[in-house]
Amino acid sequence: MQVVGGMEASKNYNIAPTHVVPIVRNFRGAPTLGPATWGYPPKTVFNARGETAMHKPMFQGSDTCLFVMDGWYEWNAGDDGKKQPWFTHREDGKPILVAGLCKNFEGKVHATMVTTAATGDMEWLHHRMPRVLVGDEASTWLEGGEVAEMITHPAQDSWPELRSHKVGREVGSVRHNNAGLIEPVG
Repeated sequence: MQVVGGMEASKNYNIAPTHVVPIVRNFRGAPTLGPATWGYPPKTVFNARGETAMHKPMFQGSDTCLFVMDGWYEWNAGDDGKKQPWFTHREDGKPILVAGLCKNFEGKVHATMVTTAATGDMEWLHHRMPRVLVGDEASTWLEGGEVAEMITHPAQDSWPELRSHKVGREVGSVRHNNAGLIEPVG
């Protein structure tokens, strides 16, 4: 895999929309790791519903890409009535590949994450989730093959085991960025 744009691998435990993130996309005929700003301007659209993304004018002309991550945060109502963050990750600790779309805006690459309906075992947390890609899906996604079908009908039976655990509310502020953010609390 090629690396472009001075992309350095660094740990980041609290990425938010408008931050620069590493994505994998086809560049000059090869899968390439490079930087992208998370969110499409002008309104920082950071998620694209898989069921409608291919039909929305905002996403027309987008290329496919992959977000590579250890996990993601989701918030829901906590026991105390306040919003509670949860960290979702693969049980085996391997990276998660998530479908994304990317596009050049004024000379900079921007990317948005594709979401789908939550799998049955994740619905308790939120009704939507990133579209996790498994097996050959990642290469098919990057090549642009049958992507509309892929994101509207996820192969959930082959997804890796995902686990979620409560984390501290400090994750709600990007001022906090350390490994303690993904540690279980309570």
